[in-house]
Formats: sequence, structure tokens, C-alpha cells
Amino acid sequence: MSDKYAVPNKLPGKTVSVLAHRKRRILQDKATLEQKKALKTKRVAGAKRHHKFRRPESFVMNYLKAERTAKRIKQTIRRNNIVDFKEPEKTNEKLLLVMRHAGKKVFDETTNKILNTLYLSTRHNAVFLRNDKETQVLLKVIEPFVVYGYPTLSTIRELLFKRGFARVNGRKTPIQSNVMVEEHLGDKGIICLEDIIHEIYTVGPNFDAVKLFLCSFMLSSPRDGWKNKVSVPYKRGGEYGDRGDAINDLIMRCL
Repeated sequence: MSDKYAVPNKLPGKTVSVLAHRKRRILQDKATLEQKKALKTKRVAGAKRHHKFRRPESFVMNYLKAERTAKRIKQTIRRNNIVDFKEPEKTNEKLLLVMRHAGKKVFDETTNKILNTLYLSTRHNAVFLRNDKETQVLLKVIEPFVVYGYPTLSTIRELLFKRGFARVNGRKTPIQSNVMVEEHLGDKGIICLEDIIHEIYTVGPNFDAVKLFLCSFMLSSPRDGWKNKVSVPYKRGGEYGDRGDAINDLIMRCL
């Protein structure tokens, strides 16, 4: 048989080199993947161990914080005569803008429930509320965790255009057009964003429907930070509590 028809016993050197390189790369990739999996497993296990272990002092501190908050609530209710609350006469004082500025974790159950009821479940959440007796009682209880005051028409408009989201089918959805507004509030005579702004500012008859349609506004920390102590009331030179018309400057710094 001629040599040209003979089958070589070995693959050409170049082919062998390519296959060897490919095999080595596959093994390296497999080893890297296994190493990543092992690291991830170790990290998760470590996180679980860290989560489980808590110093006894932390439980004591949490208990003391909750106890102090409960005591403060009782004193607040006794000290403040909410029964004599007078309905505001000025239009802009019928509406309050409330922002939660403190309390990453709140250990008092009553305070937590109120914050969640008002849709202030996380820091930097902001909502519009009627300025009535019920709201005043709730705000007095949660006052160290919130700042509030009377928003201007301009502030309401800025909030809606820059941070406005609607609650559609239980999901947080950007307000993209007036069509969306009309679909959900058209039966109330509200067909555009300007109608929503007017309803909020005047605290109109459909204020509650508009409030349910809107999600809480998620704001940022104030530009240049807080100027005073957040644990001291505004009327004593701090930050928390009622700040009247000054709320507008703060909100603009948080947008």
C-alpha cells in the first residue's frame, strides 16, 4: 500500500496543542466555578451564623428603647389637650406634608403600627395628610420620627412631577400620562395630573381617593445633610416635628 494512503498514528502537533489547551481551559473554568460556589456557600453560612449571634446587650437596649417610647407616648397624650383641636381656617393649613426622617428600626409596636398605617414604613417616605384631630393625635405619638408642615402648591407639583408613582393593580407604577389618571380616577372627575394637584392642595372631596391612588413619595437625604440635631424638636432648634411653612425648603433639598 502506498504511503499516501497510510493512516497516521498521531494527530498533527498543532491540533494536539489546540485540544490540550481547550481541555486545560475547560478544567480551569470548572475549577473556578467550583471555587466560586464554595466561597458563596461559605459566605452564606457565615452570614447566617452572624445573624444568629446577637449580643445580650442588644436585646436589653431594644427593650429599653421600646419602653422609653411607650412612656413618652403616655406622657404626650396626657400633656397635649387634643380635645381642644380647632379646624384650620386657612386653606393651606388644611393639608400637611409628612416625611419620616428617622428611625431605621423602631422597636415600639404602637409607633410601628402608626407609621405603617400612614404609609411611612421606611425612612424618607413622605405623604400628604388631612390636618384634622385624628392626624394630630397620631403625629404627636410619632413626632420624634417625622417632620411635617404646610406644603405650597409649588412643592406639591414638584413632588408629583419628580417623585410621583401610582398604585396600579397593587404595583408601584410611574405616572406616565393623563390617560392613566383618567382610567383610575375618571369616575371622580379627575382626568389629569393638574386635577390631582388641585384635589390635594384644596383637600377636596376626593382627597382620600387620590391618596389611595398615589404611592408614598420616596425622597433622599437633604442636600448638605441635616443642619441641626435630628433628635431635638424643631421649635427648640432641632429638626423633628412641626415646622410650618419651612417644610417646603426642606423638601426641595430632598428632591
